[in-house]
Amino acid sequence: MNQIFGYARVSTADQITDTQIDALQKFGCDRIFKEKISGLSVQRPALDEMLSLLREGDTVVVSRFNRLGRSRDHLISLIGEFSKRGIIFKALDLGIDSSTPSGKLVIGIFAALAEYDREMILEKTRAGQILAKAKGKHIGRPSGANQENYTKVKKAIDKGLSVIEIVQLTGISISSVKRYRKEISRS
Repeated sequence: MNQIFGYARVSTADQITDTQIDALQKFGCDRIFKEKISGLSVQRPALDEMLSLLREGDTVVVSRFNRLGRSRDHLISLIGEFSKRGIIFKALDLGIDSSTPSGKLVIGIFAALAEYDREMILEKTRAGQILAKAKGKHIGRPSGANQENYTKVKKAIDKGLSVIEIVQLTGISISSVKRYRKEISRS
């Protein structure tokens, strides 16, 4: 049997979820998950629990569109995942219902706007990198090996230590140790 899951979130401890909970109860949610946690927080136990229980044909309802995701991109990602899994999404404040053609249109527009935003940010980043390079500024990781770290890794390899042991012993990142090991094996 398909279930209707409600999700309510407030950002600070002094806010209350009462109005969200009331709207979700009036809608007829079978189970409501609530959290008092910042939207910026990656750790969202109630949301994670709800997501783990969802099955094809279930419905996720929020009283306000912006309560579900950490950010617009996260929200669009969640809604996209719902669509792939056959889960219906409803936002009561905007009248969005992913099971209707108009709801799918609105969600598609939001997804397109999010993609446009990402592309614009990438374009600005590339333009900034080209400009910085033209001004003679180095972009990215420093070129060449850190001679002190290279020597440490070489000594450790000569002693027969593994990559993990070298990382633990020296504090040098695993990617750098692997890169130095590759350089050492070539010489």
